Amino acid sequence: MIPHSRPRFGSAFIEAVTKVLQSGHVVMGGQVAALEARVSGKLGLPHAVALDSGTSALMLALRALGQKKPLRRVGIPAYGCGALYYAVLAAGCEPVWMDCGDDLRLHADCGRAPAETLDAVVLVHPFGMVEPMAAEAWPCPVIEDIAQSAGAQLQGRPVGSFGDVAVVSFHATKPWGGAYGGMVLSRDAELCTAIADMRNPDRRRTWPAYAGHHQLSDLHAVLAIERIGLADAESRARMRLATAMDAWFGELDAVPVPRGDGNAFRYIVRTPGRAEEVIAALREHGVEAARPVASLAVNDAQAVVPGTWRAWQDCVSLPLLPDCSDDEFSHIGQVVKACMR
Repeated sequence: MIPHSRPRFGSAFIEAVTKVLQSGHVVMGGQVAALEARVSGKLGLPHAVALDSGTSALMLALRALGQKKPLRRVGIPAYGCGALYYAVLAAGCEPVWMDCGDDLRLHADCGRAPAETLDAVVLVHPFGMVEPMAAEAWPCPVIEDIAQSAGAQLQGRPVGSFGDVAVVSFHATKPWGGAYGGMVLSRDAELCTAIADMRNPDRRRTWPAYAGHHQLSDLHAVLAIERIGLADAESRARMRLATAMDAWFGELDAVPVPRGDGNAFRYIVRTPGRAEEVIAALREHGVEAARPVASLAVNDAQAVVPGTWRAWQDCVSLPLLPDCSDDEFSHIGQVVKACMR
């Protein structure tokens, strides 16, 4: 089976982890600080707090924003990771669905979520693409989720640098992934201090309403540091593959979703109403395709957010592996052409 995702861990990763183990310090320490500085520099945001996951990053960012002004309704993309939904709930807020258009970015009218009714909005740069609405003015605080599009740019600036807060994931399957982890970044020093107080109840400087063990370990941090060092090269490799894959679809019953500017993290095609059928056929022939979103958190998607429902019915994500061999690439192409006619 050719996998949908395949993180690579070469000798540099092994050497880096070995050094951490030999140092005798594996919990939050110097490597975590180095990762915070590395990502801070890449996004041009001066304050960073490393955490145990991207989900924790979003939840704590919302809690910290809520200390400045109470948050009730938080807009999130309906066609997005279920972790968004649960992070908003864990922050004590109400998720408000925002629909997507045919290109999987937010629909121009944000579906059922007029911006003026929101207390905060989570803008996701999805599937290696950029969300243009991040560059627009919003009447509420904006959190940019760059978990899948880290390293991409919008209007010549890094994604994540437009909103009030940026959240990152270092999960193994993400562009900056090591194993696990996340981060909050901001220009707001007070907000990041509040998050740092919430990530370790034993090291707090204040008495926040919430605190939990959300620290990142040096072992996880060093894996993310090594991945970030390879990320640009891996993105270029995916872009070359994606360009070659475009040639497959002229006569097929599938249309690639326009990638635009981004990091080519995913290669997604729309197969009208056939996603489940096509994924099963591809897997039967040794290609681990998947839905871009594993499951929909929104109930009654067809009525509430029709664009999201169409995307669920149509969209298939194909393997886009930076280390894809010629034989693997040829096999994927043959199977795609057979299953999508």
